[in-house]
Amino acid sequence: MRETLTTALDLMFGHEGGYVNNPKDPGGATKYGITHRTLAAHRGVSSVTPAEVKALTKEEAAEIYRRSYWVQSGGDLLPVGIDFMAFDYGVNSGPAQAVKSLQRVVGVNTDGIVGGQTVAAVNAYKGDLIGAYAAERLRFMKTLKTWPTFGRGWQKRVSSVEVQARQMMRGDHVMADGAETSAKANPADLSIMETLKKPEAWTSLGGAASGLGSILTGTGPIQWALAIIMVGAFATGAYFLIRRMQDQAA
Repeated sequence: MRETLTTALDLMFGHEGGYVNNPKDPGGATKYGITHRTLAAHRGVSSVTPAEVKALTKEEAAEIYRRSYWVQSGGDLLPVGIDFMAFDYGVNSGPAQAVKSLQRVVGVNTDGIVGGQTVAAVNAYKGDLIGAYAAERLRFMKTLKTWPTFGRGWQKRVSSVEVQARQMMRGDHVMADGAETSAKANPADLSIMETLKKPEAWTSLGGAASGLGSILTGTGPIQWALAIIMVGAFATGAYFLIRRMQDQAA
């Protein structure tokens, strides 16, 4: 609904971080979730430089969100809570994709346009539409080739949006969670393979590996028993080290 727009924009800026230009992000130079391509289209030019993206003001970003995402995602027509979810989804994956996912959930033609049929199906939906819509968004994200790299951050984003949508639906005062859980590429979001590339991971595990090697040079049942214990300890230590490093980076 239109009255949700101000709150939706506040929450959007709570989710979207500042300027990033991660080479692994197909969106390229981005600020407040606005990619360089989106900014160029809004300004009616063929391209903009990373410096121009970095200089983007929050006021211009809000105008882009109003014109290019809120209306196209059905923000003026959908019920409170669902309107915000469609808007947030649309910012990250395109309004048409956001609407198609919602249409799949409610069982109408997936044309990517919010019309009377879609609104009627949303209003008539029996069950937890917020939960079903969040689940469908995650299902789509898991099909993307960048999921292994950015999936943890995306999952946090969808979970946060789901909670906020429920608060909005109940009429509660909703605050941005303050955490940058953008579905855009988050440089701090590490996959396990990327974590293992960090030299400090191997430095921490090197001592355990060295100890295991020393045990394996011996023979006899005692040495083999110790080796089995060391293998288990090594695997457990590696797991918790990777998890700790990922949590610190998130």
